[in-house]
Amino acid sequence: MREYINKNLIVIKKHLSKRTKKLSKLNSKSLIEEFKEWNDPLVENQLIWTLPDLTRIERYNNFCRSIKKR
Repeated sequence: MREYINKNLIVIKKHLSKRTKKLSKLNSKSLIEEFKEWNDPLVENQLIWTLPDLTRIERYNNFCRSIKKR
């Protein structure tokens, strides 16, 4: 899971650098500050919890079944 997250952070970082060039100074600064929270070194040492995508009914039902079993 960590490898997946690290790869995503690299892709986000590349997009961020392109995007901040097109935005106003205030907006780009806020985006950079938000990204700093994601790129925190403490995150590497902590457990990461992700929420499942429950937008489809099938996934939602499956998730509810798995919760009831535990």
